[in-house]
Amino acid sequence: MTITIDLYCPQCHSPNLSRNGKKSKGNQNYLCKDCGRQFISSHEITYRGCLPEVVTLVNSMLVRGIGIRDISTILKISITKVLNVLKSAQYTIIPQFSHYDCLEIDEFWTYVGKKNKVWLIYAYHRESGEIVAYVRGKRDIKTAEKLRNRLKWLGISYDWIGMDN
Repeated sequence: MTITIDLYCPQCHSPNLSRNGKKSKGNQNYLCKDCGRQFISSHEITYRGCLPEVVTLVNSMLVRGIGIRDISTILKISITKVLNVLKSAQYTIIPQFSHYDCLEIDEFWTYVGKKNKVWLIYAYHRESGEIVAYVRGKRDIKTAEKLRNRLKWLGISYDWIGMDN
């Protein structure tokens, strides 16, 4: 008894494929001759991050305010996968209020592309856990001013509380 599996490109659904080496874990890699997409067949997938339903789950969890590391742990996928989904997401942040008693500013960085360090600076309301606005760029005053201008553009007012050293 022989079992045959017909493979199609996940992007253009073409059957015009060729074998294209093996992945580091030994899975066969395929190349679509029509669109150039490289992929492994779905029956060989061992990493959950490659599954299409994972993107839907990550988006749902991000919208509900679950943290990046928590999503990574719960779904058993890499933090990089969660960040890539976040980067490609088409969501717009709509603040819940037009005035906040206190907004906190925080930052984190990651590498983008070929080791380009990018900072994400965001304003959030600790009591509600809401991210009100964010910007990305270098870790300098220009990026902080972009965040302040973003808050103004959104019509957000806040009370300034300085820190004394």
